[in-house]
Amino acid sequence: MSVNAAVQFHRVDKMTNASSSEQMTSAGHRLSAGGHLDVHYLALKDEYDATLRAAGLRPGWSVLDAGAGNGVFLPLMAELLGAKGHIEALDLARENIAAIEALIAARPLACPVDGRTGDITALPYEKDTFDAVWSANVVQYLDDEQLTRAVGEFCRVVKPGGLLAVKEVDISVWQYQPQDPKLIWRLLEALSDDTQMSGAMRGTRLSAWFRAAGLENVSAITTLAERRQPLRPVERDYVRNNLEFLSGLARTCDLPEADHQQWKAIGEDPERLISDPGFCYREMWVLSLGTVPKR
Repeated sequence: MSVNAAVQFHRVDKMTNASSSEQMTSAGHRLSAGGHLDVHYLALKDEYDATLRAAGLRPGWSVLDAGAGNGVFLPLMAELLGAKGHIEALDLARENIAAIEALIAARPLACPVDGRTGDITALPYEKDTFDAVWSANVVQYLDDEQLTRAVGEFCRVVKPGGLLAVKEVDISVWQYQPQDPKLIWRLLEALSDDTQMSGAMRGTRLSAWFRAAGLENVSAITTLAERRQPLRPVERDYVRNNLEFLSGLARTCDLPEADHQQWKAIGEDPERLISDPGFCYREMWVLSLGTVPKR
């Protein structure tokens, strides 16, 4: 099954309904519902696929997709592992696991895939179960203490010599040009006590958690994704979702009145900014890699 065919099955027809700024799952996590995940993946597909390929997953491995969402990475991951591989897809939101099960039922992937609900800070697997753990856009929902537990759990369930690959954003480089970048800087400063927002600015520092957990061969790969005019429809949808989300957050923050007015205008008519001939969207993420020491 091709990646495109699998992702299209993920009800991309719901893109027009994906603009709900929270896109919250039953787990209470913002921007983690299926509609947003589909749009997000398709808007940045080339870079996302390159990041997954760079993780170093090998044919025949058993891999835990920790926080799999609705499974957007599963088709390509299955291709990389091949028929002798195996994937356990774990997510806290039951509706995301239902989406994964529907994906698997629609057309078999390149290797066996099993879906299961569970918490990445208390994984429901035995020690030394997997050759690797892959986790993408998940640890942003954890505070520092929870992140320490999650990395410890990843190490516990991976075999000695196995791989940890954690992909996470660093929104400190978010830009929506020609909008003055200081507008979003002030918003992120006002949100510094928000667990998800602070977690989403931790991507460049995840290597420190890997080293503290005793992982070896720790490294990081940084990706800068940029979209300029003319944007594809899915890219416009993705950027619009982000702008509406940020506008909603701004309403809850102590900001200068001029900032509130700007965010209100952006939320009411994001297309005005997106359609500017000089519009440029930028985001960055980091893939942190490490191996479990051999005992």
